[in-house]
Amino acid sequence: MGEVVRAALFRGELGPSVAEVAQEIASEEEAARWRLEVDDGAIEAMEGGFRHANDLISAEEAGAWLGARGLTRDEYHDYFVRRYWRETLREKIVPDHVDPARVVPELMGLLHVEVLMSGALGPMATGLGRRLLSRAAAEAAPDERMVGAERASFLERAGLKPGGVAGWLKAIDRGEDWLGGMLAMEAAYRKRCAAVLTAERLAQALAAARLPLTRLELERVEFDSADAARQAHLRVRGDGLSLEEVAREARLPVARLEVLAEDLPEEQRQKLLGAAVGEVPEPAPSGGVFHLCRVVLRAEPTLADAPVRGRIERRILDAHFSDAVGGDIRWFIR
Repeated sequence: MGEVVRAALFRGELGPSVAEVAQEIASEEEAARWRLEVDDGAIEAMEGGFRHANDLISAEEAGAWLGARGLTRDEYHDYFVRRYWRETLREKIVPDHVDPARVVPELMGLLHVEVLMSGALGPMATGLGRRLLSRAAAEAAPDERMVGAERASFLERAGLKPGGVAGWLKAIDRGEDWLGGMLAMEAAYRKRCAAVLTAERLAQALAAARLPLTRLELERVEFDSADAARQAHLRVRGDGLSLEEVAREARLPVARLEVLAEDLPEEQRQKLLGAAVGEVPEPAPSGGVFHLCRVVLRAEPTLADAPVRGRIERRILDAHFSDAVGGDIRWFIR
């Protein structure tokens, strides 16, 4: 598991986890400075919520879950203590004043706990698995030019100069040979991705995802109740009022947003995709509120749209690697 985390650090994927741990540590230090005492009841509630979310009903199930991931009960408890202080002192610790870089070298152990408990480990392991498979399947080692390009990319995303590489490696208990292997593996992975992401595959995947990746520009008003939303819809459809006028009557703001259709709740997505430009379809529920929307613009997806292309490429790569990663990679917690 430590290698998964180090590989994710190399790829620049630990930013959110590093920032989270940095915030927790700064909050814990502030609590110690003020000699504050933790609320044991709040910690118990947080632990209970986590067990419920992960279907860990009994103490035995929770113990087995921790054991399978190489976590001790103390690490488990301390994780919630850090999160408690983060939430309690949120207003007193300004994120801009926290230096995330200081967490990585000295506190890799806390990052291990963070990615395990937050659920971030799975995608990181998948990323490493795909690169291992790409390296194993490569017919030849990547040439010096490709490896050099990967080194330049690594230095840029890590914010390092060549002279700082040795210190970075020492901080994570790895050497230049390890870095060379990571660079070669990354080059092999990029080469395999380029071979998979052909123009033909991209065009086919785009055609298959035309509706879910349709870009919608919307005006949206959010109501607290279904009745209020339906009444507003009747005012638009029956009385000919605009969405802005209805919102003004209800003293509610009109939000303007651009979304891809697949990011909308199912019921809302179907109504909006079926509506004409300028139309205000019936309100739809979303997370306990009700949205009344006007379709301002609808645009077909294209590969020139970077977010659309990114999702298309991810679909293709997910399909390409899914069977191989599941069948050829075995993970062990160490």
